[in-house]
Amino acid sequence: MKPDWKVASLCLVGALLFWLLNALNKDDYTTKLSYPLQIEYDDSLYVPTTPLPRQIQANISGNGWDLLWRTLAFGNRPVQYPIINPLRARYLSTSSLTDLLSEQLKESHVNYVIADTLDLRFERRVVKKVRLIADTSAVRFPAHFVISTAINVIPAMVTVEGPESAMRNYPDTVRIPMPRRINGDFDEVLPIPLPKKKNVKASAEQVTISFEIAELLSPLP
Repeated sequence: MKPDWKVASLCLVGALLFWLLNALNKDDYTTKLSYPLQIEYDDSLYVPTTPLPRQIQANISGNGWDLLWRTLAFGNRPVQYPIINPLRARYLSTSSLTDLLSEQLKESHVNYVIADTLDLRFERRVVKKVRLIADTSAVRFPAHFVISTAINVIPAMVTVEGPESAMRNYPDTVRIPMPRRINGDFDEVLPIPLPKKKNVKASAEQVTISFEIAELLSPLP
């Protein structure tokens, strides 16, 4: 009589499934869990100068089903860690993180939070207005032609913001370099040559400059 491999396979799968279900019902499991982290601070006043931690590693004990669920990241709400005085904060407190995580994982026991890459660095957020000016000093026009209208610069100003140390000595005015030769009415979009500094953002990176030129009918006095 030939063995029925299909029946044998089903029996094996059933036995493994029964063993797995029985094993996951136990409450004495311990695992390391990566959990999402959200740091709360007043971002209108302060800016982080190093990347903020986005997750924490915690050693957790509990039921097999619950730990499996948490490991697969189903329903894991971020731990919300408030910072009252960012300028004085230098690192995240692992004891505070353990307490906060324990409040969310009431079905499990949080043994401890692993202290890894939990450093913090903040500075005051500084906002500055920078005026934009078209630099036509080196532009060459056709003979006897000059700018005959107002020079339109849009936007005329940009807002620049970033950490206090990066904003020190930031210019009040930025001159926009123009093409060396212009042969007719001008209307172009040009890059704004703002200094490139870490964590500094500008409200615009390009500017539109336009004006008209006309031929002089008589020489300038």
